[in-house]
Amino acid sequence: MGAAATSPSPARLPIWEATLLRRVGSARPKVAGRIRFDAANLAAATRAIEKEIAKRCESGDGWSLGLLKPLTPNAPGTHRYRAVFAIWEADGDRFLRHDVHEMDVWAADAGTARRIVHQEIQKVSAYQPAWRIRRVRREK
Repeated sequence: MGAAATSPSPARLPIWEATLLRRVGSARPKVAGRIRFDAANLAAATRAIEKEIAKRCESGDGWSLGLLKPLTPNAPGTHRYRAVFAIWEADGDRFLRHDVHEMDVWAADAGTARRIVHQEIQKVSAYQPAWRIRRVRREK
């Protein structure tokens, strides 16, 4: 009579990316890898990556978490932040600031958002190394 009933597809869990840092001896920690994984929210993502780091620490090396960022927009536990980039240009005996680019990212807090935009801005074709982050503000 009618079309066969289909069950709705289960909602996909948000995808996260964690940067793993490794300290060898007394040197500064260096990026040792990145892991992508699914987790329901920020707390679950944090617990999952902490377990992964604990497993790696069994070898005695100094592992730590670098940047934990959501790859899924609006992942539970994150907020949207807008970063404004500016450049300062000489004008006689002073410098004038000009806003040159805005970028939105999803992050757990403003500090993490700042670290994410610092990485992401370098992928923008018009990016110039003189650009500086002027402001990171949580959007409503």
